[in-house]
Amino acid sequence: MAEGPAQDERTESATPRRRAEAREKGQVAKSQDLTSAFMFLVGLVTIRFVSSSIMSGLMGIMKSTFSVIGSPSWAMDSGRSMLNNESGSFPIQYPAASIGAMLINTTMIMGKMLAPFASVMLISALIVNYVQVGFLISGQAMTPKFDRLDPIKGATRLISKRTLVMLAQSLFKIMIIGYVVYITARGEQDKIISLSDMPINSAIALVTRIIFKMGIRAAALIFILAAFDYAYQRWEYERSLRMTKQEIKDEMRQSEGDPLIKSRIRSIQREMARRRMMQEVPTADVVITNPTTLAVALRYDMEADAAPRVVAKGKRLIAERIKAIAQEHDIPIVEDKPLARLLYGLEIGQEIPVKLYRAVAEILSRILRK
Repeated sequence: MAEGPAQDERTESATPRRRAEAREKGQVAKSQDLTSAFMFLVGLVTIRFVSSSIMSGLMGIMKSTFSVIGSPSWAMDSGRSMLNNESGSFPIQYPAASIGAMLINTTMIMGKMLAPFASVMLISALIVNYVQVGFLISGQAMTPKFDRLDPIKGATRLISKRTLVMLAQSLFKIMIIGYVVYITARGEQDKIISLSDMPINSAIALVTRIIFKMGIRAAALIFILAAFDYAYQRWEYERSLRMTKQEIKDEMRQSEGDPLIKSRIRSIQREMARRRMMQEVPTADVVITNPTTLAVALRYDMEADAAPRVVAKGKRLIAERIKAIAQEHDIPIVEDKPLARLLYGLEIGQEIPVKLYRAVAEILSRILRK
């Protein structure tokens, strides 16, 4: 299997077509660490704001559960089930109505409790991914690739340079985050020691505050490291898309056609346009020259045109051809160097501008008087 060009040969930036093809395959610059760090940070802040409602929900679940378990019917049915089970008559059968009501109530409370947190996390995940790659749905990226099941290639990927770099990055992050957690806990050392002398509510509040402080510091640090990781992913992505000069030439040839063929087509198109132009020369009223280099044929149809119109023009050989056709059809040829230069700047089929009306009218009037 032939290997692709070496990386040092890829010196050219990727073309828009190369970028579009990579995007269709799902190859984009994206950092999973940035997504995780952003969601972790948003999750901590969200928990900080919804913690009271979460605690209220948990208290509601506990009260509901204990009220069902502590009800006389539950205790009576459960005791009867245990007694019958000891006698070996039939297995334990808990009261279905009580269990069903408890599960439904617990599910509803859990849903209300976690809905705001889940919604915020979902929105944050969508935002951070949209910021990184925009709106992208790639079917090719979701297509299973069975060549990845090759154990030899899998082992090669496990011991590749990229894997080692990612392992080193993970170890570095663990060390940095561990150090941040350590210095945070050390700063709260006196308060942690005094937990045994605090009331239970105060102790829980203090522990919660310390844990939240550790989490925020760790999340902020992870987010900063993830920003560097995203910058590295962008650099590596741009590097992977680089192309050789030959690849750019091949792409241009594929998208725009072979330059030789395009040149031939343009030549044929010019020749066809020249033939159509020469066919219009016999319909001209006058040919204005300078006298050897330029020739411009004008036609004026009083009923169809508001002003004289250019029907043919040319330089050198084409100008000589226009004059020859004009002579064959007894079309007047007038020498006027300044006017010929001005008329040559007009397009085929264009009417002359107002500033040339007088000069052209004088020529046409002379021709008509003859």
